[in-house]
Amino acid sequence: MRIRLRYEKTEAGRFLSHLDLARTMERTLRRAEVPLAFSEGFNPHPKMSFASALAVGITGENEFLDVELRRRVNPEKLEQAIREAMPPALKLKQLEEIPMQGKSLSASINLAVYRFLVSAGRIHEADVRAGIDRMLAAAELWRQPKIKPGKKPIPAKEVRGLIRWITVSPENGWLKLEMALVMSNMAQLRPQEVWAMLADFGGFEADAVRQVCRTGLYIEEDGKAYMPMGGDHRDAQRDFNEGGGH
Repeated sequence: MRIRLRYEKTEAGRFLSHLDLARTMERTLRRAEVPLAFSEGFNPHPKMSFASALAVGITGENEFLDVELRRRVNPEKLEQAIREAMPPALKLKQLEEIPMQGKSLSASINLAVYRFLVSAGRIHEADVRAGIDRMLAAAELWRQPKIKPGKKPIPAKEVRGLIRWITVSPENGWLKLEMALVMSNMAQLRPQEVWAMLADFGGFEADAVRQVCRTGLYIEEDGKAYMPMGGDHRDAQRDFNEGGGH
């Protein structure tokens, strides 16, 4: 039996590394008495597969994990047991059985949406909007990687195709930014990198970002995006062509 969990990495778990998160999740499943399947070999480990690692300091509202079990279990009872075993750092939102030979999360998910706050006292919303317009109108965007001492320089990469949309709106003395970023094996952007490039286009200094959250992971198909839950992954549909305007 194979199950998929949709869960939240909460504010209490913000500073967990991916390794810490994996360990916490394994302990949670053991407390819930989930009959985990293990790999073979000298050092067997549970057959668990995360959708995508979250960096330290970033929360996640809709994260995903696939787990293989060694026997069948009632999904409703299993969901309740895992929910009760979750520590404050994690919150289970949904559980469903998936096909044993289904496509992996890492091979399916190709889009991530992030949200963060910046100080509205130091940065004007109009400047941010102008920066968004200029950046999204650019034919090319080049990311210049940091040069580490003693390391060979890494060539710059063209990343305009990794940005689907960006929005900004005021929120209680802050500016809330949301952005949809493509997840690719060739290259990926962090929201902080996009914010730094946006500041260059807007002509202002990039203030520190706060409360960075990955609000969703999606499968994008034909301009629409879907969370990887439900029989045809149509849960939480978003139109990324029409809904990404600002």
